[in-house]
Amino acid sequence: MTTTPPPVPVPNPTPQPKKRKPRPNALADVLRQWESMLNAVADHAAVLAPVEPHRAALADSLDKAKQAKALQESHGAGRQATTQSLQKIVVEGKDHAIRLRGAIRAELGPTTEQLTQFGIRPLRRRPSRNTATPTTPAPAPAPQPEVQAGKAVTAKE
Repeated sequence: MTTTPPPVPVPNPTPQPKKRKPRPNALADVLRQWESMLNAVADHAAVLAPVEPHRAALADSLDKAKQAKALQESHGAGRQATTQSLQKIVVEGKDHAIRLRGAIRAELGPTTEQLTQFGIRPLRRRPSRNTATPTTPAPAPAPQPEVQAGKAVTAKE
């Protein structure tokens, strides 16, 4: 009875791309992201003075969104109208957040690692591919002289 060895898994020649983290969709996640960005801008207020109008606009949108959410939760009958106004405010706030990110990137530069504090991915160099270094074959060993009854014989004889 012969047994066959188990199949050896063959690696995929094209690896799967890394999955990106999706942007937040829930209102709480969006508001938390805005607050985080505003806090980060406040920490670097001296460096980011030129982006103050964008920061103020996003802070205003954040306040409006919080007020609309509170109004939505307190009303039972007018919930639909409040929900629609809240959706408009969130769209406006997302626009302000995009503008603020762009202004921060323009002010700090696209490659600085400080951008990660604001939730922005900096431009980075691509890592070099793993290229196999060519190995040089070991030199062939020199032929050993043969020894016959006390006398060394070389390959020429």
